[in-house]
Amino acid sequence: MKTLSIRIDDDIKQRWSQLAEAHGLNPSQHMRAAIIDRLEELEDYYVVRERLSKPGKTIPHDEVWRSLGLNDVADAD
Repeated sequence: MKTLSIRIDDDIKQRWSQLAEAHGLNPSQHMRAAIIDRLEELEDYYVVRERLSKPGKTIPHDEVWRSLGLNDVADAD
């Protein structure tokens, strides 16, 4: 595993340390988890953005409901 160094303002470091101490958290593990969460959010965002830039075939709602076996929902329309 590699080490990553970042620069943060003193107030952010203090807030992070206080939170970790107050709740018995390991600051490094939770910082790693926060980075992973944000990375996954960004990856999802860029996938969605790419897909929205290339619209594909549209399918009517009733066809989708029927393909999912939800005929009663499709018939209610």
